[in-house]
Amino acid sequence: MKIPLFSLGFRPFFLLGSLFSAIAMGLWIGPWFPTAMIWHAHEMIFGFGAAIIAGFLLTAVRNWTAIQTLRGWRLLALSSLWLGARLFALREDTTPWGNTLDLMFLLFLLASVSWPVYQARQWRQWGVLICLALIFSGQLVYFLGTMEIWGLNPRWGIQTGLFAILGLIFIITRRVIPFFTERGVGYPVTLTQYPWLDRWLMPLFTAFAALEIIFPGSLSSRLLALTLGVAHLIRLNGWYTCGIWQKPLLWILFVAYGWLILGFLLYALALPLPGLHALAVGGMGGVILGMICRVSLGHTGRNIHEPPQVVSALFLLLFTAALSRSVLPSLLAEYTLLWYRLAGIAWIMAFLGFVSCYGPMLWLPRADGRPD
Repeated sequence: MKIPLFSLGFRPFFLLGSLFSAIAMGLWIGPWFPTAMIWHAHEMIFGFGAAIIAGFLLTAVRNWTAIQTLRGWRLLALSSLWLGARLFALREDTTPWGNTLDLMFLLFLLASVSWPVYQARQWRQWGVLICLALIFSGQLVYFLGTMEIWGLNPRWGIQTGLFAILGLIFIITRRVIPFFTERGVGYPVTLTQYPWLDRWLMPLFTAFAALEIIFPGSLSSRLLALTLGVAHLIRLNGWYTCGIWQKPLLWILFVAYGWLILGFLLYALALPLPGLHALAVGGMGGVILGMICRVSLGHTGRNIHEPPQVVSALFLLLFTAALSRSVLPSLLAEYTLLWYRLAGIAWIMAFLGFVSCYGPMLWLPRADGRPD
């Protein structure tokens, strides 16, 4: 008997990743606040972020290559590795086991995604595979750092993981935002593309990420952040058309991209902590929520142009979390703890709302009766 939940990668990982992010955030703003900072940072990147990436890539690579990715018991096994890592990470004495399972999970995910790409000779996907390999490298650095091996700092691993996920987001959004916009606003539109920007943005981002990890807050890093903020603003402006505001699954991606731009500008202003959370909460979180809502509809046989009415409220909750975590603590510092908890509550409501609304779509068969 086939179980729909394990018929394609997006199903278990979107569901488990979203549910876990709400639970982990609840622990962070509740009984573990603020003592579990390193756990919070690690789990939101290598727990939540890696799960969503796994679900997206296992689904997208099948579409790109026309080669079946993991399903059935193999997908169940990969999901179990991820879940085991989350459980072991809850206790300090079992954290090394959790880190080991994370490494195994990311290594198997990389192999599962790379093999179909190699078979189909789709060399244009090399950037995606490099980002995934860097996420694995970040987890490895984090593991060695927590074990006090070679004098590595766990912070380097966490930042490597975050910047690798952001790099993957820049690659994917460059492909999908113009595509979705041209076909989703409901009227003919010609968007402006800047090939020269496409050639330079990833090298500039790579340089910024390396400098920010090795020499955080340096003048060179801040100048690169300013350059990236302006360059991405030019790119986003070229994609813009006013019709997006009638389509929640479009405007969520534009607003999330705007948070990425704001993050770079905050780094340029020597505000690294607000900048980090603008990138992570508003940017990464916003793109993830927008994409999982869209992919879950399209790949379960539903109309992506008619999302559930609740999605706009979920998106607003997510950006409330971003505002409360990145901007408001800098403006009204005396209420910082209040802003942190408000951000956590808004995040929890956004992702529990997704689980409540989209969960049945993910564990039940496709609405159109077709196989995954």
